[in-house]
Amino acid sequence: MSQIDTSEEAPRRVATGCAGLDTLLHGGWLHGGTYMVTGAPGTGKTVLGNQLCFSHVAGGGRAVFVTMLSESHGRMMSHLRGMTFFQREVIGQSLHYVSGYATLKAEGLEGLSRLLYRAVREHQASVLVVDGLLAAQEVAASVLVFREFLHALGVHNALAGCTTLVLTNRTSNAADPQFAMVDGVVVLEMHREGLQAVREVEVTKLRGDAQLTGRHGFEITPRGLVVYPRVEALYPEPPEEPEAPPARLGFGLGPLDTMLDGGLPPHSTTLLCGVPGSGKTMLGLHFLAEGVRQGEPSLYYGFMETRARLLAKARGVDLLPEPALAQGLLAVETRSSVEVLADARAHELLAIVERQRTRRLFLDGLSPILAPMPPARAFAFITALLSVLRGHGVTTILTQRTPLLFERTSPGPPEGLEALIDNLVLLRYVEQRPPVHRLLSILKMRESDYDSSQREFTISSAGIAMTRQGERP
Repeated sequence: MSQIDTSEEAPRRVATGCAGLDTLLHGGWLHGGTYMVTGAPGTGKTVLGNQLCFSHVAGGGRAVFVTMLSESHGRMMSHLRGMTFFQREVIGQSLHYVSGYATLKAEGLEGLSRLLYRAVREHQASVLVVDGLLAAQEVAASVLVFREFLHALGVHNALAGCTTLVLTNRTSNAADPQFAMVDGVVVLEMHREGLQAVREVEVTKLRGDAQLTGRHGFEITPRGLVVYPRVEALYPEPPEEPEAPPARLGFGLGPLDTMLDGGLPPHSTTLLCGVPGSGKTMLGLHFLAEGVRQGEPSLYYGFMETRARLLAKARGVDLLPEPALAQGLLAVETRSSVEVLADARAHELLAIVERQRTRRLFLDGLSPILAPMPPARAFAFITALLSVLRGHGVTTILTQRTPLLFERTSPGPPEGLEALIDNLVLLRYVEQRPPVHRLLSILKMRESDYDSSQREFTISSAGIAMTRQGERP
């Protein structure tokens, strides 16, 4: 009687060469498994296959890349040379390229099978990539013959300890027999949202293992495929929040800090709402400058200004000291607001927060992140992102543009967002008589006392100045 291995030792994994995809697969491909990557031409299948091979040999493994297309290896190499993972010196040493096109055409699937087995054996490959599986499927005498070919390839390579990746064109038939013969299926897609091309990856099958389900954005960059797992899928549960220090985080503006009962509660999230020019960015800069004075790592991350313009504005009011920038106590990161891939920006932001050990964050401009998203997804995305920031012990200020000008009442943040925010501050204009006046009011502070009265403030070369209680606007 055969015995079943009940060992609880974690199975060996083979990294894909793409950290984000490894996250979706909970660590990478299983050692000795056979996996399929499917997608339309141009979605990145060949790049991903090569990324796997170069990553694997860089870690000490051996790989074989078999093509069944008429394109020459030299032409493929010319496309790969610009990739950072490409290393010419390993080709012919630990990484071998083999053409299977002529063998498939002359000898059919049987001849191709012999070629693949021989390549794995002779090169002692622990990774095999077969690019162009559709060509093999087209020459198969029947569906059954093709299934037997895939099954035999998987069994042979599992016994040889070789992880296999087969690349093929996208099929719309979810019941296609090729999907049943592999251990996992990864789908690469590209579609249009308006004029923008959006790339997405989905793990539709992973036999005997967990995966991060649903679609996730990716880009093809000089590093190869870069996958950005959806923030709400990666962090479905809020992380444990560190113990908050007793001291509040002020703005360095006496009247405002008094209205806030000393400042913002640690690890809280605050939304500054206001029309353009109402002072949101300037108020956020005061918050960061006070953090620097207190020795707290502070970060500006925004979409509304270029870095040069923001720094010029801050220097004009002496809010972002140069020594703090040089020492890393203060970081200023600005990004384009054009065609923003929200999860890419979120992962980048969290990486900076971890690296800097940020305590004060000013996230300037929600609109470029949230605007392309359906409302339900936007709510889940922000929920997860703010939860992770709290888990890192970050006190966060966000800004949201409101559209109405010269109104005594102004719309609040996007529907549902106010429920996620601990504190809500409204900045607005009022035209009682010339000139126009700026007013600030605190609409909400969760579990905290605050002064709800309206206060007038001004913006000058000295930054923001605010009236004290009892002073007339």
